[in-house]
Amino acid sequence: MPLASSTPTSKLSPLAADLPTLGRLVRRFRLQCELDLLDAADYLYVDVAELSGIEDGLSVGTEALFKVLAGFGLEMLVMKRDDASHALEAVGHTVDWYEVMERRWPRRERPAPSPLVMDNATPTLFVDFDGTLHVGNAYIGEDEEITLDTARPLLEFAPLLVELLAPYPDVEIVLTTSWVRRLPEARVIDYLPPELRQRVVGTTRGIIPRLSYVLDGTERTHVITSYAYGKRLKHWLAIDDAVRGAERFGREFGELVEHFLLLDSARGIGDADAQQRIRQWLADVHHDRRF
Repeated sequence: MPLASSTPTSKLSPLAADLPTLGRLVRRFRLQCELDLLDAADYLYVDVAELSGIEDGLSVGTEALFKVLAGFGLEMLVMKRDDASHALEAVGHTVDWYEVMERRWPRRERPAPSPLVMDNATPTLFVDFDGTLHVGNAYIGEDEEITLDTARPLLEFAPLLVELLAPYPDVEIVLTTSWVRRLPEARVIDYLPPELRQRVVGTTRGIIPRLSYVLDGTERTHVITSYAYGKRLKHWLAIDDAVRGAERFGREFGELVEHFLLLDSARGIGDADAQQRIRQWLADVHHDRRF
C-alpha cells in the first residue's frame, strides 16, 4: 500500500528532467510522509543506500527506483514531449524545454588543444616511386614481377636522388609508394640503390585513411601527414605525384603546404624545378640544424 502524504503536492512540478530533479521530488514526497531515510527504506523494502542514492540524484538500479516510486504512490509516464507539455499544463505547470535540455547536457568549454611539439629534428624525405623515381605506373603481376605501363626503366631517377642526398648523410627516407601494399617491405626497399636503401627507416603502409580521403584524392597527403605528426617530425618533405590538397591539412589552413612537393607524374624528379626545390629544402634544413 502506498505511503500517504500529509502535505498537498499540487505545487510540485512532476517533471523529472534529470536524475537530480527526480531525487529532489522523491525526497520531498518522503518528507511529506514524515519519514526519515531508515524508516522509509524499511517500509519500501529497499536498501537505505539505494533510497539515499536516488534522492542524491545518483544512478541506481531500475528495480529499486520503481519500488520507491510505487511505494510513494507515484507513477512514471512516458510520452511525446508535446503531449507532456499539455499534461503539465493540465495540472498547472509550464515547462521551458530549452532550459530542460541545457540542464541535461550543459554546454562545456572545450579545453584548449595540447600543443603539438614537433621536436624530432631528423630530416626526413617521404619518397614515392611511380611518377616520382620513374615515369609511369607499375604493374605487379601474379609472379610479383614489376613492369611499367610506359615501358621505361624502373627507378630511373634514383641516381639523381642519390646525388642530391650525398652531401647530407643524416637525411632519412620513408617510402610512401603503393608497392608496399602488394609486396613485402624488405623487397620494395631492395629495388633502391644501396645509397638510398640504407637511409630507409620505414614506410606508410600501416596508416589506413578514411574513405573520405580516398574519394577526394587526398589519401596520400593524409597518410604522410599522419606519419609526420605521429613521429613529431620537424624537418620533412614529401616528394610525390599524388599529394593533393596539402593546404587543407595541418592545425591551420595552409601551414603544411611547404612540406609537400607535388610532382608532374610525366617527369618525376627528372624535372629540373623539382630538383632545385629538393636542393633548397636540404640546404635550408642543414642551415636550421646548425643554427
